[in-house]
Amino acid sequence: MKRLLFVFSLVMAFGVIRAQEPDTALIREKAPKVFIDCPGYCDLQYIKEHVRFVNYVRDAYEAEVYILIVSEDAGNNGERYTIIFEGQKLFKGQNDTLRFFTKADETDDEIRSKTVQYLKIGLTRYVAHSPLVEYLTVEENLPKKEVEKVVATNWNNWIFRLSAKGMASGESSVKTYYLSTSFKASRVTNEWIMDFSLSGSKYFSSYQISEDYIYHSVKTSALFNSLIVKSISDHWSVGAETNAEHSTYRNIDFGFDFKPGIEYNLFPYSESTIHQMRILYTIGPEYYDYIDTTIFDKTQELLWKQKLSLAYEVVKKWGSIDISLNGSTYLHDFTKNNLSLSTSFSIRVFKGMSVYMLGSIGLVHDQLYLPKGGASLEEILTSQQALATQYNYSVYGGISYTFGDIFNNVVNPRFGY
Repeated sequence: MKRLLFVFSLVMAFGVIRAQEPDTALIREKAPKVFIDCPGYCDLQYIKEHVRFVNYVRDAYEAEVYILIVSEDAGNNGERYTIIFEGQKLFKGQNDTLRFFTKADETDDEIRSKTVQYLKIGLTRYVAHSPLVEYLTVEENLPKKEVEKVVATNWNNWIFRLSAKGMASGESSVKTYYLSTSFKASRVTNEWIMDFSLSGSKYFSSYQISEDYIYHSVKTSALFNSLIVKSISDHWSVGAETNAEHSTYRNIDFGFDFKPGIEYNLFPYSESTIHQMRILYTIGPEYYDYIDTTIFDKTQELLWKQKLSLAYEVVKKWGSIDISLNGSTYLHDFTKNNLSLSTSFSIRVFKGMSVYMLGSIGLVHDQLYLPKGGASLEEILTSQQALATQYNYSVYGGISYTFGDIFNNVVNPRFGY
């Protein structure tokens, strides 16, 4: 009798536990169908494991809720994440946008946990109109206002970052060492951007060409950069960039430039997550002290340079496009110029079909720093010096087509899948 009561208790307990979990068929048939579009990096496996009250589909056209997750650099050296919820079909017209910020020292786990938190909040309105609403609960965990005040005023929005990295590798005939350090200080508000950085690196390698000949390759570089930008309106801004550099690769012992400029954005800056169309013009002096005499018989020179940049970016549920066109010329000789075009896009052609491409092409006519003596064979093979060229290019692209079951709820990471 006791055994019978024990078994009966287990059955009842199991039944209670099961009653607290939504039925699998209910999830598959009644839960909102969701498609997550993340042009950057998102841990979709983690999201599926922790947001289990929706159906994940593999095609945006099958979704009832289209979700776009976009990240962009923030003033605290972290990122601002924007999650856009767009209702489709049953939920057409029910749209929402949530944003959150990450700190520079937050780990990937902290970021993905925060992403899940905001996804749950945004999806609640859709799940509230489905049978799964009875399985959801709402909790609050508000921080103390005193803590928020200390964090907001402690450093007056200034962020600092120090970093260093090194590498060593080798075999019997080749040895390579690399070391770099950097310091960055930035302050970003709605009115100002102030960013200062200093970095340096040294790359050393040795090649055993023969028993009595070892070739040593050394490349060093140092760079200081500052950018100050003032917001004028929701479309206009002014600023200036300053650079100082040393580069054995570019035959520059010391270089300095100062470029004030003005920028106009066709769209309001507040909509930068969705689309941008910026026109930036800068003009200013450049001074160079060269390591070796250049092909124009210069050991040092002071020049003036102007640059015009056009950038267009758009992120929609049909895909994303990023195009930038940059042109620059020296004022003393307009034939000394540089023109480059770069683009990346990913477009859904129709259900299951998408194409993508990344590419750039440039016309190069401003290599005033090239050494008169040229580069040796060893320097060419080890990329120790920049070489004369009139153009450069790179291209990468592809096409994909997906078909089969529209649902994509299962997560199985075995064997690294």
